[in-house]
Amino acid sequence: MKKILTLVLIGVLVISGLGVSALQKDWDSINTMTEKTTLFVSDPVIVEADEYVRINVDQATSYTHEAGKPMLPVFTTVYTVPLGSKVTSLNVNFDVEQTVLSKKIQPATAPVPLSNTLPVDIVAATSVFDEATYASSSLYPEQSYVVRKGAGIQNGEHVMFVTVDCYSQYSPTTDTVYMPDEIAIDMAYQEPTISMFAMDEYDMLIVTTNEFEDLLQPLVDHKNAMGINTIIDTVENIYPAYDGRDDAEDIKLRIKDAVEEWGIEYVLIAGGRDGQSLNWKVPSRTTNNDDGWEAGYESDLYFADLYKINEENETVFEDWDSDGDGVFAEFGFRGDKMDYYPDVTIGRLPFRSTNEIEAVVQKIITYETTADDSWFKKGIVISGDTFPPSRGGSPGWWEGEMETGHTVDMLESIGFTMNKLWLSIPGAWEGPQDFIDAMNEGAGFVHFAGHSNPASWGNHPPDDETHEFIDGYRIWDNPKFTNEGEYPMVILGGCHSAQFNVTLSHIITGIKEYGLMGYFFTSPMRFYYYEWVPHDLSSWIVLNQDAGGIGCTGNTGLGYGYVNEGADQGLGGWIEPRFFDAYVNQSIDTTGGCHDQAIIDYINIIGNVNSDNIDRKTIEEWVLIGDPSVKLGGY
Repeated sequence: MKKILTLVLIGVLVISGLGVSALQKDWDSINTMTEKTTLFVSDPVIVEADEYVRINVDQATSYTHEAGKPMLPVFTTVYTVPLGSKVTSLNVNFDVEQTVLSKKIQPATAPVPLSNTLPVDIVAATSVFDEATYASSSLYPEQSYVVRKGAGIQNGEHVMFVTVDCYSQYSPTTDTVYMPDEIAIDMAYQEPTISMFAMDEYDMLIVTTNEFEDLLQPLVDHKNAMGINTIIDTVENIYPAYDGRDDAEDIKLRIKDAVEEWGIEYVLIAGGRDGQSLNWKVPSRTTNNDDGWEAGYESDLYFADLYKINEENETVFEDWDSDGDGVFAEFGFRGDKMDYYPDVTIGRLPFRSTNEIEAVVQKIITYETTADDSWFKKGIVISGDTFPPSRGGSPGWWEGEMETGHTVDMLESIGFTMNKLWLSIPGAWEGPQDFIDAMNEGAGFVHFAGHSNPASWGNHPPDDETHEFIDGYRIWDNPKFTNEGEYPMVILGGCHSAQFNVTLSHIITGIKEYGLMGYFFTSPMRFYYYEWVPHDLSSWIVLNQDAGGIGCTGNTGLGYGYVNEGADQGLGGWIEPRFFDAYVNQSIDTTGGCHDQAIIDYINIIGNVNSDNIDRKTIEEWVLIGDPSVKLGGY
């Protein structure tokens, strides 16, 4: 490769006034801190891919992924500085190497809902080609680098993330790619002299109702004994004390005050629907991100994302309504731009009645005080071919097994024994009983990757051409679990696997909306969406008495993935294994901490969360069912 073009790119970012209050505008002008990073980029490897080429570079952190547009290596560097810092300069310098390609660069595929009932042509249509981009003489992407910033948490500390994305650029008409060579980044910043956050008086806040408060006291006592100082507040106290626009905003404002006044790190939302009605014991936030399949879904990330950095570079309250129209979390040209970084770690136990609480509290106490490696160091992965040829995919690419394969590799690297319930292994998984048997032997982790609705999960056999579908876990299997005291943390990939707003009342509302025939017998047959079940899959597995899981992540809405070789490059196929990356490679040891870090990493590395509604949906809908402070493997 011959260097024939050299560019020097210098960016200066001046951020001033990063303060929630006037006190935060006092910076230490003497103690200026500096960060310097140099990344040496190796020569790209050009790989033939049918009529296209792919570019592989060892140092690439991700690839551009706009459907139908060229996939190019991206090099991301992330800095974390104390929240309220003033970045005085940020310089980005790199040379560029030019390479002329023999073919067009492979275009990115479109995301596909993780539904096994979609028409095959929708899955097949993921292979798209953006004619306008490939016919253009302009460089793609237009910018050679972008600087992003946001407010969040890292290792329990409130920080500002400063993220620098350096792009490869491509001239489609000449088939020339311009690659960064040696990337040098220099940043200088001044730390605030006064923090907006109090010392750690409490570690966890439980938000619940008066009805549940006494039954949760044993959990408070246990957490205090484990060194997690915990306090309860109820919605009956919160609502009169705040003037938010609705109940959910009142709760968010209360969480913000608890973080600033007490140093809260974890919030457990202990409550869901009120029985099987449409009312809430403790409400959620419904987004307004219409993907063409559903207009919105529940998002507890709303309660975690407390702060943003505004256009004046001040740290202010993040209300998820940046356009101020009173409609939260809209996507579109005039929609809302959100920070998304968690500022506090959120989990939900969606209790609907008092008789659900005692068993779950006892499970948490038992897990944290008795867990041992005899069962915890076992893991289960269960999957198959998420988009086989019968669903529009290509032979040889078994998306679910690719995804869970990353989990196997990570957990085995630290001594876990992995039970691979893969449909590619004869006899490993032939139906729900195989998973039930594996669960009843005890495990520390379980990872599902496939298709689901609120009531059941399963996947296709590899390279299936007959529309065969194998069930793996259904809500009516819960009484068959006997793994008392040996509760895994579960990652449940699929659609609506954690749709905690389900209720029997949806039968009535569904008949009213679609009519008796439309609800049960003719399109859209919403009865078979199973939004009327008493609890969703993720909630059932956690609420299960003396069995099931200690926590579960899942999607409150329609999950998404990429088809074929790109299955692990974004969306569900990327974020789910990232939970295990946080545990194995980033030394995070709580359920909520791993869940948060996966979201943080998605924002930092994949990006696009304000420009792409499916990337946005991936982090908004991915909730944690369970106590977020649970220590993985116990104390």
